[in-house]
This record gives sequence, structure tokens and C-alpha cells, in this order.
Amino acid sequence: MSISLWIVFSSTSTKAFGSWASGGGFFNMFGKHILSMGLAIGLCVAVSHIPLRFFRKYARLFLFFSFILLLYVLFRGQDLNDAKRQISLAGISFQPSELARLALINFVATQLRFKDGRHASARNFWVIFITTGLFCLPIFLENISTALILASVVFCISYMGGANRKMMRRLLLGGLGALALVIMLLVLVPSIREGGVTRLGTGYARIERFITQVGAPINSDTYSDIDGKDLQIVSSQRAIANSHLLGVGFGKSEMRNLLPEPYSDFVFSILVEEGGIAAAILVVLTYLALFFIIGGIGRRTNSVYQTLLVQGIGLIITLQAFLHMLICVNLFPITGQNLPFISRGGSSYLVTGIYFGILLAVSHDNKRKEEERIAKAGGLNQIVATEAIPEMPPIESEPIENVEP
Repeated sequence: MSISLWIVFSSTSTKAFGSWASGGGFFNMFGKHILSMGLAIGLCVAVSHIPLRFFRKYARLFLFFSFILLLYVLFRGQDLNDAKRQISLAGISFQPSELARLALINFVATQLRFKDGRHASARNFWVIFITTGLFCLPIFLENISTALILASVVFCISYMGGANRKMMRRLLLGGLGALALVIMLLVLVPSIREGGVTRLGTGYARIERFITQVGAPINSDTYSDIDGKDLQIVSSQRAIANSHLLGVGFGKSEMRNLLPEPYSDFVFSILVEEGGIAAAILVVLTYLALFFIIGGIGRRTNSVYQTLLVQGIGLIITLQAFLHMLICVNLFPITGQNLPFISRGGSSYLVTGIYFGILLAVSHDNKRKEEERIAKAGGLNQIVATEAIPEMPPIESEPIENVEP
């Protein structure tokens, strides 16, 4: 979070000066980010004290509420980067897809918690498959990358949870076939990629541009439209090229003035430009360490539900983080994914706070069960808290009188 404070303050400074020059507040954007950080920490602490059975018990209600929000944003949502992705509640912008990801992962973990054969039944597979499809479809229409990440995570935790293997193999083959069909239609039918109500055309254009430019040097011959479609990736690569080992220094980024979203979609590029390759390595290692720590929390629990929920959260965070970094170095088409807990705060920041609250709750539950196991192994019926035992007052001894022999 300290890295987030540094990089968001620097990357928003250009807009902050513009706001100040027009009579607005200099710290408006940065102040909102600090507020989001505070709310995320508050949510993390609050959620960590909620019993995990609450999330399992109300998984379907949580799922239904999230689905209603997804439908609402399709018809009444606010435009964000030429797509309807957010709604406004009491003056606060919120992306329902962030909440929907958590709701779906929680639901799938609930469905796969049984080990009596129900988890591997064909009926349970179809329940998970249809629910995932209903959730991913409205997300896919406005944010293709988020839908693909969510579907991939659900597939992974379903496999780990022992879902019907035969049905999953068929699903994988069918999914690859459907993807090939979509690509074929985009290539053969220009009207689909040039218009319509979905983001398929935008996605196709970005993939096509990525294939022709990946690994190419930054020059006028390769990037023919440096002020238009190539602006984002050119500025991102130039930011990284300026970095060297230790970077140009805090607040000295040049590309933050050119990138459209330097504090969210391309925050890693600004971080590398100012902090250098050393900062990039630190961030990569931090996310890798986080992935293994979350995996360790999941392995230490005896609950299938908790294990799958934790693994799903770990996959969501790390997949999004590494996808963001691959985009910034031009190894993946631009998708608009932010960097968890580093990009400027918003609904993603708040939901990430909920993620970590759940992780803390699982960790606390593991610790409590381990203490109970040790207590039972020692023959105790309940755990005795050592701090509850009062200290014994010192014993005052009377002086011994001299006795003559």
C-alpha cells in the first residue's frame, strides 16, 4: 500500500495541476484514493471478524444480488472507456463485475464443498456451468478480459474441487471450439468487428494490432499512428525504456503526461519508469510471494469450502496482476486491467480489501482449530488463555527471631 501511495500521487499529479489551475482542488484525486485505502482497510478488518459460515450460508443470496447489479449496469450503467461498466450509488461509482467475481467464486466453493459424491455429479457440474455462463455473459459484453479471467478461475477451482472430469473435458473442448468460431466470425464478417453493441470489435482490433507489433522496436515505421491507437503502448514502452536500474526518481516520470490512465491501466509502467528495474522486480516478487502465502493458507485448512475459496481469491489477484504487467510490457493485448492494491482506488480496491479480510478470517480459523487440536491432544477440554490467569501476590514472610541454643 505504501507503493500505491507513492505511485498514485505521482501519476495523478498532471491532472491535479490541471484541476488546481481551473479552480479545483489539487488533492482531489489523491484524497479519494486515500479514502478508498481507508475504506478497504476497514472492510478488511470487519470481514475478518465475520464467521465463514455466513458467506457459505448466504452464498446464493449474495450471488442473486450480484447478478441483479450486473443486469442493471447493462441498461442503466455509466460509460467508462466506451463501455458500460459502472453504476453510481449515493454519488460513489462502483463496478458490479468486481463484486460478481467474489460472489461467483464463493458460490462455486459452496457447491463443491461436499465429498460424498455430490460434488462430482453431472447435476452439480451443470449448476456451476450455467451459473458461470449467466455471470460471464453480461461481463463479456462490456469487459472481455474480466469475463475470461473469471471463467478461467472458476474452471481451475472446479478442477481442484473434484468436479465431474468427463464433463470438464467436454467443456474445455467446447470452449476452444466456441473461441475458434468467434475468431472466425470476426475475421470473415467485417460488420461484426466494425460495429454492434459489444466490445468484440475493439477486442479484435487490439489483438490484431498486438500480433503485428509485439516485440517490434519503438519507431515511426512500426507505430504508424503514435498519436492515436498506438499512443498507449508506445508511451508504456517508452516509460519502461527510460527506467534503467533505479529509475528516473520519484515524481519525475515523463510518460504520465501522455498515458490516458497512468494511475490505473498503466500504473506498472509509471512505477518502473520512476523506480527502475529494481522496483519492477520487487513488485513481481511481492505478488509471487502473496500467491504462495495464500496457497499455504488454503492448504492448512481442513475445510474443502475454505480451501477452494482461498485458492480462487489467490488466482484472481495474481492473474489480474500479472496480466496487467504483461500488457504494460507489450506481451499481451491491452485489456484495461488494473494492478491490485497499487492502482488508484475504487471498487476494485474495496473488493480486494474484502478478499484479504476473508483470507484473514480463514487464517484465524486455522489457528483456532490448531489450538483446539493441541488442547485435546493434551487432555484439556477447552483452551485456557494464559493471560486470564491472575498473578499470585508475593508471599510476605515474617522475620525469623534469633533463637538461643
